Amino acid sequence: MSLLWIIFAGLLLVVWVGTAIDIRRRRLGVWAAAGWLLVALLIPFIGAIVYWALRKPDAADRERSYDAEQSLRAERRDRGIDSTGLGR
Repeated sequence: MSLLWIIFAGLLLVVWVGTAIDIRRRRLGVWAAAGWLLVALLIPFIGAIVYWALRKPDAADRERSYDAEQSLRAERRDRGIDSTGLGR
């Protein structure tokens, strides 16, 4: 049973550290960042889930998503009809 708790604690630590890093990276205001860190610390797993659910993408996230979509569209356009690659 102790192995299960060790795995759970490790998972919780990874989620909390990832959330704390993202809060810091997003450069929220001092009070907003402190509030989110406090929520994530006091209610560890649920607080992190709430943060990730309510997190809005920043400009860099939107730009990466747009670039990936444009790349995928260009790849589909250039591929042609035969998707197996045998027709080329």
